[in-house]
Amino acid sequence: MPISNVNTTQTTVQIENNASLAQVNTKNTQSSSLNDSALKAEPEHKTGFYYAPFASEDVLVFAAGTNQARNTAGKEPRHIIVANDAAKTKLETLKQQLVEKNQAQASDIREKANAVISELNLEGFELLDFVSSDAYTDMLKLAQNYSFEADVLQQANIISNEKTGILGTLKNGENKIYVLGHGANGSNEISSKRSASEEGYETVSSKGLAEQLSKGGLDKSFTDIRVESCYSADATAPESFDPEELKLSSEPGFIDAPEDPELDGTKVFPFAQSLANELKSAGFESPEVAGYHGAGKAYSEDAHRYQTLHTDDAPVARSSDVRQIFIPV
Repeated sequence: MPISNVNTTQTTVQIENNASLAQVNTKNTQSSSLNDSALKAEPEHKTGFYYAPFASEDVLVFAAGTNQARNTAGKEPRHIIVANDAAKTKLETLKQQLVEKNQAQASDIREKANAVISELNLEGFELLDFVSSDAYTDMLKLAQNYSFEADVLQQANIISNEKTGILGTLKNGENKIYVLGHGANGSNEISSKRSASEEGYETVSSKGLAEQLSKGGLDKSFTDIRVESCYSADATAPESFDPEELKLSSEPGFIDAPEDPELDGTKVFPFAQSLANELKSAGFESPEVAGYHGAGKAYSEDAHRYQTLHTDDAPVARSSDVRQIFIPV
């Protein structure tokens, strides 16, 4: 998002709380268009909800990233559904802690910037030069980013399905579900944290997630489910966003582990494909699960979401351009 509310020629000595976002450079976006029947344009007029299989700070950060982009576009925040009251309580606590953390960081940065002005006793053109400098502007942006994230976090409601039965009210053609969690290419699980060594690490398999949605009352005719986890459309890690490369990465792969005979040669699928298969097994009529190629970027400068690849050139593509739909096989 362009920083349209920052006046770099101001002479005020106080940093205000106007919110803006400057986390990801999306100028060098790599164009990608997958001419495949498995890719679909973004449907209009559908109300989306997040579904969090677990309560973790990372889930809130995922949601905040998209909701900041939605805020930039003038859209309402996407709210978060959890399975039960216990998960809601835990996530509400984590949310408040994260809000307070962001507010404290914003306040600390503002105080440090203003302290520099005071200590140097800047006036007139010296003050003008300082508040126009990259260092001051960067501090201002960072403080505003923290304030913005705190505001956006507070706007998103956390909804217990146990209490409200909201999953049972979602309608095919009117709603869509975005699943949150960390992922990896060829994995049949998504997780609450990046690493198993982190406190609070949990996983859910594609089968477990399908069972959660089924037992939670989601109508069996519901089709539009999207997995925002990294590499959710990939069995193998793509080297570029070239359409042919992405088509190859979405096809089943095999584990190469000669040192482990039990794993060696095991067939693996993108998580989105595995989830589509398990939803069908759980009784859903015609599930369509969207996955995204590459790793999702947490924040962007504009109203769009972006994916990148862990390659030397780290290309960037709009998430909607590298989204692929999977149906049961």
